[in-house]
Order: sequence, then structure tokens, then C-alpha cells
Amino acid sequence: MIKLPRLFRPKRRDAATAAPFFDAAFYLSAYPDVAAGGGDPLLHYLDHGWLEGRDPSAVFSTLYYIDRHLADRAPANPLLHYAGLTPAERLRVATQPGADFPALQAEVAAPFFDAPYYARRAGLGSGEDPLAHYLTKGWRRGLDPNDAFAGDTYLQRHAHMRRLGVSPLYHFAATRRLQGAEAATAPARRAKPPVVALPADPAEATDAQIYEAVAAEFDREHYLETNADIRRSGIDPVRHFLDFGAREDRDPSPSFSVRYYRKQYRREIGAGINPFVHYLAVGRALGFRPTPFGLGTWPAQVAPTPAEWAQARPAADLAAARVVLIMPVYKGYDDTLRAIHSVLSAPQATAFALLVIDDCSPDPRLSAALTDLAAQGLFAHALNDENLGFVRTCNRGLEVAAGKDVVLLNADIVVYGDWLDRLLWHADHDARVATVTPFSNNATICSYPRPNVDNQAQLEVTPGEIDAYTRLCNARGSSPVPTGVGFCMYMRRAVIDAVGPLDAETFGRGYGEENDFCMRALKAGFTNLLAHDVFVFHSGSVSFGTLLATKGADIFRTILTKHPDYQRRVHTHIEVDPARFARRRLDLYRFAKRAQAAGRRIALIVTHDFGGGVETHIETLSARLAEAGLAAVYLRTEEPGGVKFGLPGSTGIDFPVSILDPLSLDRDAALLAELIGWLDPALVHVHSLAGLDAASTRIAMRLIGSLKAGYDVTLHDYAPVCHRNNLVRPEGVYCGLAEPPVCRDCIRLDRDAEGIALPDPEERRRLWAEFLGRARTVFAPSADLADRIGPALRFDRIVLRPHEETLPAVALAPHRRRGGPLRVAVIGSIGAHKGFDIVHNLALDAGLRQLPIEFTIVGHSAEPRAMEAAGVRETGLYTSDAAALAEIARLEPDLALLPSIWPETYCYTLSLALAAGIPAVVFDLGAQAERLRATGEGYRLDPALAEDPQRLNAALLALPLDDLWAARTPFRPKVYPRILADYYGLPGPVSGEARRETAPA
Repeated sequence: MIKLPRLFRPKRRDAATAAPFFDAAFYLSAYPDVAAGGGDPLLHYLDHGWLEGRDPSAVFSTLYYIDRHLADRAPANPLLHYAGLTPAERLRVATQPGADFPALQAEVAAPFFDAPYYARRAGLGSGEDPLAHYLTKGWRRGLDPNDAFAGDTYLQRHAHMRRLGVSPLYHFAATRRLQGAEAATAPARRAKPPVVALPADPAEATDAQIYEAVAAEFDREHYLETNADIRRSGIDPVRHFLDFGAREDRDPSPSFSVRYYRKQYRREIGAGINPFVHYLAVGRALGFRPTPFGLGTWPAQVAPTPAEWAQARPAADLAAARVVLIMPVYKGYDDTLRAIHSVLSAPQATAFALLVIDDCSPDPRLSAALTDLAAQGLFAHALNDENLGFVRTCNRGLEVAAGKDVVLLNADIVVYGDWLDRLLWHADHDARVATVTPFSNNATICSYPRPNVDNQAQLEVTPGEIDAYTRLCNARGSSPVPTGVGFCMYMRRAVIDAVGPLDAETFGRGYGEENDFCMRALKAGFTNLLAHDVFVFHSGSVSFGTLLATKGADIFRTILTKHPDYQRRVHTHIEVDPARFARRRLDLYRFAKRAQAAGRRIALIVTHDFGGGVETHIETLSARLAEAGLAAVYLRTEEPGGVKFGLPGSTGIDFPVSILDPLSLDRDAALLAELIGWLDPALVHVHSLAGLDAASTRIAMRLIGSLKAGYDVTLHDYAPVCHRNNLVRPEGVYCGLAEPPVCRDCIRLDRDAEGIALPDPEERRRLWAEFLGRARTVFAPSADLADRIGPALRFDRIVLRPHEETLPAVALAPHRRRGGPLRVAVIGSIGAHKGFDIVHNLALDAGLRQLPIEFTIVGHSAEPRAMEAAGVRETGLYTSDAAALAEIARLEPDLALLPSIWPETYCYTLSLALAAGIPAVVFDLGAQAERLRATGEGYRLDPALAEDPQRLNAALLALPLDDLWAARTPFRPKVYPRILADYYGLPGPVSGEARRETAPA
């Protein structure tokens, strides 16, 4: 467990010291979040409450005391400092703000204050002090101190500071020093957090370094909001995350997913390393994704330039418009002007008017810009004499637009293309529709890519591209919703007339009014829709942002008072999630477009997800195809009836495929076919359908057979004739490629096959023979495989294609090691079919008879403890061929035993032995024997020896090692200089591919 630095871990004596000066009742009353947590209020204050600027009593101001008495010292708990004074000293020390407090605040906040910026927006005269105005008046009016600090947003995230009566900027600056932040720039809504350096190897970081680095980028409010148990406990959330939270997949911020990062980079992270710590120390610099949904946040909006405004088209006159867009405006200069510009620069077939209502904005520059743009005839403009709030301002717009349908628009949206025409199509299609809401990144139940989330993480495409994609893949699709979302919501005039406008009396200044309207519409017999083919970007909470944070619970209670069924309706909707299919289609379409973004054609590789030699081959093949101008996309089988998409390890396609849910071959066959059509593969190569049940195999074969590109097949195993793929029976015995009646008995005995609908062995062979017969080419990596499986399928059109390999060159040792016991290296992942029992029994026999022979697995076995008990050492999983070769060289074995009991179809571990220059010993069976026979190297044993460990040990000890070492030759793997022509037999570039192949170096 990492120890918490002393600064953050109060001791019992601290509590005893501070207790006489701490008012627990005040603290719980002043800070409801602490009361809800249920922890000890004094410990909360001593642990981190003072760091957040909270006061311990009504007569003690934490921030004032620190800035008045401790400003020139290292951060220290002010209440403990006060308690440590003598009674006489305490009488002379002020603990409550006095006349000097404004000057203290100004001194602390000044480095982050932009006086010219503020003076322009506040409309101050030359004689007024901008900073003093902000600290005493301006922040209460919602004015911001610079163009990068959003006071409303800060107040939402630090609701406890409201009772302090100080400005957001002062609170930020004062608490920033306490919490150890070191940033050279002003606080920024859009700026990256300060970076605290960690060693390049996270394992070398000290406890204090880890805590400091994590705390600097840790979102405390998010952690407490998403983990109610931690809030109730009152413990330091950073401390909990480091000790327990990361292991429990609790995220330190909305922009980092522990579960995703651990899964995506498990090999790079290493054992025992906190994923977030690894990201801060290593991953971020390497460009690793912190979440599957993007890197960083969407960039902030910027007001249009004069040249951009020149391209805007005036909206229609109110009288001539079919629909009126109503946009209440209060704050947000850049967001508001960008929103208006997007509306006026996206041509629509529908005649629309735009009514912009200035709700007595506190930003003079924004009001002046709106007045100027309206004077140019771009839109209709109204100005409230006093601030009415969002709801009453919307209702004023409804009155102005009398007799017409309307669309409510927040002032922080951006629309794209013919968004309005698409939105209105759904209303025109059904007269019962009351409201229509589009998809958005930030629209609760209408959010994309994740529902009920503010999706601020930037995706690999722009919001405009998302809208274009959903227009194409979800055309005219919709689903019912219990409530629309007011950021962009169409409202039918007939429904407004039937149920009344927004309820301004009940919902005051905003939030909840659209929910109430939609519920009233539902109960009047109308419906609310989510339009699947429209996406509107929503920054969120720019104009009316503070209310939800402070009044959210009250608003929810108000809705329930009017509509007791509201909560259940929304809960049921979230559980059912009718729009999930539309979001899934959009995910898949994004993936297809991203796969094609590099300008390359697609090679669709159909394979399993079991790893092993197949994975090694397709990774190598994918790299070669990339040289030929084709980007590989994997379609992997997902047991027993589905598939999922993947990408090569070295892909150039920047897309987090982990967000794509598996597709059922039964239920989603049409969608899968559509997706493959979007990908439009130029080449389809089937490597395995292992793992699928009978019905899913048939569907997969039909789907692949229908593709216009045709398909090739590589036979990597015996799946066409064996449900276990490797001809090894459940009891670990090679069956010799038995006839179907024997296969039926094998299936009945196989516990692993229970519950899986397998085809009859004869049907399996017929099905595969037909599938192979329709293939353009059927490859086999060894003649032995072709000679075995071809007659069983009555199929003779198999082309020999040994695997291409890229093993690093290793200089052959001139001679073997002399003296000591016989060292035997067993390479790879050793399961039953790879000879687990053989190795175990050999070692057991050698130990019992004290034979001069040692066995080491360069890799790992299925049961390490059993191997260890028998005297076999394992080096562990190797992560690369180079690592395996290095381990073999370090071991200095006399021979490499490859004890597979089945006829291998290629055998990559044999390649490792040959490349390492170690004589290989195999059973005279399969591709492993075929390859040694062709090179004249190694030694082939009688397969019958597999059943007799004593005879096999004797055979190993009797091997002519000197002769075997003398017969070694440098390893020369198969190479296909032109992968398309030399491997696939294609005469030139695939399907019009314009690129020319580049031969590998």
C-alpha cells in the first residue's frame, strides 16, 4: 500500500488539538455533501476540507486566515496553526475577514486576472478598478475574469464554495497553492492540467511522487459523484483510488477509463502498475488512448471571422417562415455567435426564421454583436428589458412565433448540413409527433456515442462528419423517447396549442420545462421522437449553466410532483434503450469510414481469437498487405454464434475497435453484410471459423460467399473435419483423422462441446467441401496438411503456401556446450496437443531414475505447478520472437524437443529452434517432420515413443548430438517479394488498386 504524505493524513493528536475550535454542527450544515457522506466532519476538514477552502466554524475563515497569517509559509492547516498559539496570541489573531480581505483577495487573484478583457465585457469606465469590480460585484453577475476561465463551470464543480461569498477566481487561486499545483499560466476551462513528472519507469516512482502526480490530474468531484460510498466514507478520494479504486475499475476522471486502458495496454503496463500512473508516466507521451472514445476534449468554439459572416445567409422573415428557430441568449460570446453562424450557413429547403432573444446579457460585447448582426438582416432580434430566464424567454419566443412550429435552440449548439429538413421529416411523417430531438454529444438520453453522458471526449472525426455519417447510415430512422431535450427540440404548434407553452411558473429560470412539456404531450396522446439521422453538437451549460448544479434535486422533485410516472418512464427507457441500434450502426459506419480514411483498400481477414500460430501468420500477412496498399481489418469469431471486429497490432487505422460490440450472426446478419459493404473489401481471406456453432458457421459461409470480391481460404488446422480442430481426442490421444462414426463418439465424450450445437461430422465435411469449392484459392502451409485433409473432403484444389516469417538473424554457435546433463528446451505454449503429458512424464521419469537430463519450457505450460512438481522449469510467456531467441541462447540447450502429438500444419516453434541454431527433435508426423525432412536437419522420432517415457528418454540420451549440430544450416524463411503476385497469385493490383507493391527489404 502506498503511504499518504503527512500533509494529507491527519493523526489522532491533530484531531484532539483542533476539536475545541471546530463546530461539527456548522460544518455539516454548511456542507451538505459532507453530511451525505456520513464520515467524521472533523477528520474530513483535517484530511482535505481545508485544502478546498472550507471553514471549520462560523467564526473562522480558512482562506482569510491562510492569506492573512500564513501566506509566506509552506501550506499548513490553519486551524491547527491557530490551535497551537497561546491563549494570548489567539486573542490578537483575526480569524474572520476584515477590511483587509478585499486587498488580500486582489493580491492572490491578480496573476490570473485579465483587466482589459474584463473591463470591455463589464462596460467599465476609465476610473473603475476592474479587479475590485470583479471581486465584489462582477462574479455575482456571471462575468468571467479572463477568456479562458468559466466561473459558472467552476461554481458547478465546487458547489461548497458558494457559502464562502468569494469569487470563483479567488477560490481557485487560493486553493491552488494549498493543493500543490504548479502552473505558469492562468486557470483555463480548456487548458490541459499541470503535469507532474514521474520516472520513465513507474515502478521506480516514490509514494509521494505518485500521489502528487495523480492528485494534480485527479477529478475529485467526479470520483465522489460516481462513487457514493467514497463520499460517505469521508476519506481522501485520491488515496482511495491509489489503494483500492484502480483495482476496482473506478475512474479518476471522466477522461480516463481504467478498465479500457488496462485491457488495451496490458502488455505495456506490466504487473502491479496502476494504469493511470502508467499513463501519466509513459502512455501519454507515447500517444496511448486514455479512453476508447477519443483523445482530449472537443476544442472550444471560436466566434466567426468577418469573412465567415459574409458567407452567412439571412434567415426568412417571420411571416414567410414555415418554422421559427428560437434561441435565447444570455452569455457565451464565442459559443453564441458560432451557433448563430452555423444555423445561417447551413442551407435548408425549409423556409425558417431565426429569432434571437437577448435575455439582458451581462456581456456588452455580445449584446452589441447581436444588435449589429440583426441590423444586417440576418435574423429577427428581441431584447428583454430584464433577465427573464430561459423558460420565460422561450415562451416569449413562442408568442412571437404564434401559429408556427418552432425549434428551441440553445446558444451553445452547432448544426450541420440539412439538419432542419431532416428533423422536420420526422414531424411531417406522423401528425402525432409532438417533439423531435436529434442526437448530440451532450443530450442525456439522446447522447452519442454514450447515452446519458456528456461526451466531451474528442472522437477521431469532427462533429460535422458524425452528422454526415448518421444522415447516411441512419436515414429517416427514429425511436420514441419519454422526453425531448431542449438544447435542440422541435415543437409542433398544434401540440403547444393543445397542452400549453412551457411552465414558467413551476420551472422558473430553467431545467425541467421541456421534460414537463413532453410529459404533458404524451398524456395528450402525442409522441416524442429521437431522430437518428441528425447530430447537433452541444457545448453544454454556457448560458444558463449554474442552476442545475445547485437546484438539480429540487427540479427533479418538481417534475415528480407534476408527473409521478416520469422517473419510471425514463428508467424503463434507459433500460430498454431503443436507440442503441442506431448508435451501433453509427459506430460501425464510423469504423468503416475510418478504415478507408488512409486512401487504402481493405483486406478483410476472417479469423478466430485464440492466438497461436494463426495470429502470428495474420499479423505478418497484414504488414505485407499494408506494403501493397491494403489495410487489414479482422473479423474474428466470437463463440459460439457471433463475430467482432479487430485490427492488426501495427495498423494504420486510428479507431478504438474495443467500442464495437460483437455482432450475432443470427440476429445481425443483415447489419454485418451492410457493414462489409461499407468497408467494400478488395480482398477477403478466411483463416478460421473456429468457435462458431453449426448454424453460425453456415451463416458466415453464406455471407462470405456472397461478397463481390470473392474469397481465399487458408487451412491452418483441421476444423473442416474435426470439431476440436487438431485431431486430438478429449483424452489427449491423436485420432489419426478418423472416419465420421468415430468422430460422433468423440463429440459425445467431449465435455467442452456440451451445450454447443455442432454439425454432424459428415455434414461438417460436406459443408466445408462446398465452401472451399467456391473459394478463389485454397492455401495450405504444408504438403502434409493438404495430403491429409484433401482426401477426407474429396477436395484436390489446394495450393501450397508456406508461411512467410521475419525472424531476426542469429549467428550459429560453432559447436554445442560440453559437459553436464542433457539440456532439453521445449518451446512454446505447451497444452495437451502440444505434448504436455509427454514432457511431464519425461521429467518425472528422469527424476525418479536420476537420469542426466533437464527439461526447460521456453514459454509456459497449461499447468505450471504440475510441471514444477515434476522438475520442469518454465521461463514464462515470451512477448516476441526476439525474446524467445534470447532466452534460448541464454539457456544453451543441447536440443529443442517439439513434442506435438498431432500433425502440425506449419509449426512456428520449429522455426524458432532452427533460427536459434538448435537441433530440433520431433515425432515423425505432420508439417514438423516434413520441414525437417526437406532441410535434412534435426531428428524425427517414432510417434509410438510418445506412449513410453522411459524409451523416449533413452532415445533422447542416445541422439547423435555432434552429427545433429554439424548438420545445421542457417535458417532461411520463405519470402514472397510481391505478396499479391507471389502469394495470392494475383496478376496485379487488387480491384483497380493504383499503388505498386514494394518488395520487403
